[in-house]
Order: sequence, then C-alpha cells, then structure tokens
Amino acid sequence: MSMFKKILVPVDGSEPSDAAVALAIRFARDQKATIAFLHVCEVTRIVAMVGGPTTGVDPSYAFEAEREWGSLALRSAFDRAGDAGVDSQTSLEEGSSIATILEAAREQHADLIVMGSHGRGGIARALLGSVTEGVLRHSPIPVLVTRAHRA
Repeated sequence: MSMFKKILVPVDGSEPSDAAVALAIRFARDQKATIAFLHVCEVTRIVAMVGGPTTGVDPSYAFEAEREWGSLALRSAFDRAGDAGVDSQTSLEEGSSIATILEAAREQHADLIVMGSHGRGGIARALLGSVTEGVLRHSPIPVLVTRAHRA
C-alpha cells in the first residue's frame, strides 16, 4: 500500500526545481503515485520588476516570456516523468506563488508537495523571501524539500 498517491511539484526551471523534479519522479515511481507539475506566473512580481502603468513600460512581453519559460519547465518535467514511466499532468497558473501552490495542492488532492530550495540563509533569505519557506509554514500536507546538488 502506498502512502502517497498524488504529488504536487512546483517547477520554475531552476537547478533546485530540477532536483525536486528528479526526487519526485523517483518517489512517485516507488510509491506508484502520479505527479501534478505546476508553474506559477507571479503577475505582481513581474509588474514590480518591469513597471506598468506608473512607468509607461508595457509588461506584456514579460508576461509572455514568463509563460513561455513556465511552459518549457513544465514540458521538461512532464517528459522526464514519462521517460521514467510515471503518470503526470501539468498546469500553468497565474497568482501569488505560495497561495497558488497551496490552492493547487488542495484542488489536486495532493498528499505531498516536493519543492526545491536555493538553500540561502541569513540576510539573503530575509531579503528575498522564500516561496518554499512560505509553503512549508502554511501547508496542511507534508512538504519534502530538496536542494540542487553542488558540483
């Protein structure tokens, strides 16, 4: 009997995200679970970085680039799962990363969230904030965190 049936894996194409994908695929294969890969396009972050009505800079190109990047990250994760014989699905959402991840976990009836972490500490973490840390604090289900392997 497997403990986990559905694993949610937020992806962004970064090294920690890739490490989480690899771990989730191994875990899903062992547990005979399915994976829901998710990419969140954080609209407010993009507007804050690019500008918008206040600066006269049109953020639409940044939204399109983010959606494209997310689609590539999702396709890569989906293909890797398929190559390993693991059933998966993908979803591209817009919203606040933490809230969207937690909502997706609820909607997907996920038993586990697997995420990557950059492993930053101290001032870097305080200044940058951490989606992984936010999910860890607020998730009602287990969260498994992995880091990218250092060369």
